[in-house]
Amino acid sequence: MRNIKLTLAYDGINFYGYELQPGKRTIRGEIEKALQKIIKQKISIVSSSRTDAGVHALYNVINFKSDQKIPIDRIPAALNSILPDDIRVLDAEEKGNSFNSRFDPKSKEYEYIIYYGDVLPPVLRGLVWHVKPKMDLSAMKKAAKYLVGKHNFSSFCASGGDDDDFVRTIYTLDVGLRTLDVWRGAKFKVLSLKVIGDGYLYKMVRNIVGTLVGVGLGKLEEKDVSQILKAKDRKLAGRTAPAKGLCLVKVSF
Repeated sequence: MRNIKLTLAYDGINFYGYELQPGKRTIRGEIEKALQKIIKQKISIVSSSRTDAGVHALYNVINFKSDQKIPIDRIPAALNSILPDDIRVLDAEEKGNSFNSRFDPKSKEYEYIIYYGDVLPPVLRGLVWHVKPKMDLSAMKKAAKYLVGKHNFSSFCASGGDDDDFVRTIYTLDVGLRTLDVWRGAKFKVLSLKVIGDGYLYKMVRNIVGTLVGVGLGKLEEKDVSQILKAKDRKLAGRTAPAKGLCLVKVSF
């Protein structure tokens, strides 16, 4: 039995997330359907990250097991000829039998992008959260430091998830401006929030972003973030940031 690792990229805007949902278009659903066509057997895949509805990925990793003998280097092209344009297989690799894309990652990196000009350029509408008022970036940076480390992140976990252990480790959480180059040299200044951690609770990153934006807008004080974290109460944290601003950037094994 072969254990095959695939690296994926996708535009999540028109998906109901990664995980299967009856009657809904999902990343897993499209991948398994395409695999079944080329491998001629029912396939169940495992993912390193089950991204929410509307969340994008530059680099997500899945694996599946099969006794099919199709050459490994032909799998990406075969799948891409069947998959819709908003999902692409970047690479395929045969791994040892013990490899598991869900449990083996050492860290995952996400980036959240906010555009805070008065008028949102239409080319950015599916990639960013548009926040019009000016934000205090210094306060956001200071507040973010409270979240770095190993903590119980219950206050940033949305209801509806399947988590029973709420302890996670955030290695870095950086807030800063950067230039986004999206089309024909058009450059836009955006606010970037980059987080690297060992794993994440349901909507955890989006809830952290919403809370830090609350600090930036003056709705919360910097020190409030520390108290919110300790309280283990989702009601105290900020709003859930929209999904379209979030992208899974890297999974490290």
